[in-house]
Amino acid sequence: MAILSALLAALVVGAIAWFWQHGHAGPQVARRSPQMPSPPRMPADEEPVDVMPQVAPGDLQRRFLLHALAVTDASADALRVQRSVIDDVAAALTRADLSSRYTPRRPNLLPQLIQSVNDSAASSRSIARIIGSDAVLAATLLRIANSPLYRLQQQDVQSIERAVTLIGNDGIRQIISAALVQPVMESARGVDAQFAQQLWEYTLRLSLAAADHARSVEREDGFAAQLAGLLLGLSASMVMQAAADVLLQPPLRPREPGTLMSLLERCTAPTAVRIARHWKLADPIIRALQEVDAEAPQGLARSLQTGQLAASAAMLHAGGRMSEDEAVAILSTQLPGHVASWLWKRVSREEPELG
Repeated sequence: MAILSALLAALVVGAIAWFWQHGHAGPQVARRSPQMPSPPRMPADEEPVDVMPQVAPGDLQRRFLLHALAVTDASADALRVQRSVIDDVAAALTRADLSSRYTPRRPNLLPQLIQSVNDSAASSRSIARIIGSDAVLAATLLRIANSPLYRLQQQDVQSIERAVTLIGNDGIRQIISAALVQPVMESARGVDAQFAQQLWEYTLRLSLAAADHARSVEREDGFAAQLAGLLLGLSASMVMQAAADVLLQPPLRPREPGTLMSLLERCTAPTAVRIARHWKLADPIIRALQEVDAEAPQGLARSLQTGQLAASAAMLHAGGRMSEDEAVAILSTQLPGHVASWLWKRVSREEPELG
């Protein structure tokens, strides 16, 4: 079962390979099913209205990481950083073979699936037949299709064909990507299992918000933004796996939240860039990952930062650490009020139990 889960997670590489093959011609506007909710368009001359001091995405993400790492005491002792651990983990990630267990290998199923999803002549039945050939993938996809983040009707969707018909090609692409990344991100055990679940939920929201922002505000390819967001989450998961390995090696050192948070902040984006280059992704995705921590990002990088801000606010709200009014006000410092409110509704829906 573990091998099958790892194989399913590995399928995301095929999606990214597909995007590399098709992404060099410039951003393509993904087709949306008539039933999929469309984000409000932001007029080019409309500026976000500041209703409170602007909150940087990195600052809010730091609050989320502390929450996910179960830090209740933000004192200097609790956030002590072991520089030797950070250096050792950074070196391990730099040396790591990107074909190792830290990253998924490419299988044969997904290229055929993505080709069918992007073929306007392909029927829902043919797409469903490909998905249904793998029982675990089909079950995972149906669980996500019936989650509050995607659900379009009160009655449960019980067949893949019905899900494809209701959600449309663009929506099914998003769900497929999320379903394939999930097993890798939720493979942690023991003390890291709770953080892994929090990271998965955060990444799903980040990728959705980034995709919507890219389409509605930046006029960029939403699928590219979603893949970049998923890659950031996958990279964060890799950082935690590498940290766990390093901490098991002599000399034994304690697992400290401050060290782990610093590792995630330092290593996640560079690791994502390294993977993107190894997988030969299109330049726009690589640039977005390189600029995700910049003070004034543009294009896809700005969509990723917006996704980080929205996802962090949603996770803090779900954990009782932030009110809905505060979350919407924070988003409104980056976006016009109507866009912020719409995006908040998208990312703040209750996340299903996917494990």
